[in-house]
Amino acid sequence: MFPVRIFSNSVILGRRLLKVTSQLNAVRTKYLTADGKPRDQLTMRNVDIIVDPNENLIDEFMNGYGKERLNFERSDIGMWKRCFKDDYSLVFVSPKGSNKVIQTVHHINYHPIPSNNDTSHQYDGFMWIHPDYRGPDSMRMLEYVVKERLRCVTNSLVVQAFPQSMNFWKQMAGHKKYGHIQYVSYYKMDEMKVPKDLNTDGIFIKNATDVPDGDIVKYDQEVFPYERSKYVLTLLRKKNGFGKVAYDENGKVIGFGTVIIYPSGECVLSPLYADDKRIAQAIFKNILEQIPLDDKRLLRFHVRSVDKCQGGFEWIQPFVKCPIRKELAAYLCYTTHLPVINYKKAFVNFPYTNCAI
Repeated sequence: MFPVRIFSNSVILGRRLLKVTSQLNAVRTKYLTADGKPRDQLTMRNVDIIVDPNENLIDEFMNGYGKERLNFERSDIGMWKRCFKDDYSLVFVSPKGSNKVIQTVHHINYHPIPSNNDTSHQYDGFMWIHPDYRGPDSMRMLEYVVKERLRCVTNSLVVQAFPQSMNFWKQMAGHKKYGHIQYVSYYKMDEMKVPKDLNTDGIFIKNATDVPDGDIVKYDQEVFPYERSKYVLTLLRKKNGFGKVAYDENGKVIGFGTVIIYPSGECVLSPLYADDKRIAQAIFKNILEQIPLDDKRLLRFHVRSVDKCQGGFEWIQPFVKCPIRKELAAYLCYTTHLPVINYKKAFVNFPYTNCAI
């Protein structure tokens, strides 16, 4: 076990948190681990809340739950920090004096670009609770962390809430309103194919690494008019990804997308933005032609979209040998109002733990 000094570079919420201890003790119940053994109730006195944990604690997280996430890699945390700087915070909760991570959440502040007359939004994601600590005490602890988060710049909170957590969200926000429903599809590698008769006339695809930054950023802001330029550029140019940008015959950007292959073998299509279905298909076809579908190291394709996206999931039918399938994943929930979103161009959203679309 690491000594307590691994928290030395973190901001630990101390005495001011004790004022809510009485609230956390308000509900008396029996708390059990995943295998049915009794455990202590979580209170402010027996946990450490670590804001922006240091590298040692992140390593400990990766040795546990972190390595179990199929669509995530350790370098993603560094990417979020670099791209959003002071607008990003990661929070871990651990039993006091321990390096065991039992809760996680992060938040990103999205500020509107000058042409968008909106307030900033804070997107909370990366929420997880250790199976041994799931219970009403953990949910109250998570609620406190979210409501009393540092670096808060707005009252407009946005999250992707899973169906099983909608009641918890109602307790936090006072309502269960949502903007869109998110779905997810998984396809095995042998269920994928590259269509031979797809019409891509007049569509020209380039690697994201070979195009001007402004071409990508400008198009992204047509869909989501908030500042995330460093993030979209980094995501489309990841070394383990296949970022593409589509142009028309006049040199105008008409779409972009990427597939990122994670160490788990998960092939995540995210995002895919385009002016219409034919362009979205042209981008994905160009990507798919570069991925060896018979590579045994590849696990499956992971595709997310939302109910308001143009063409929904139908656009992918030429690329799968089976009927299209999807399952409900989450709801885009908000406290005051939704961010401005141009759904007409959003065929597949950004990674769901980091952004509204």
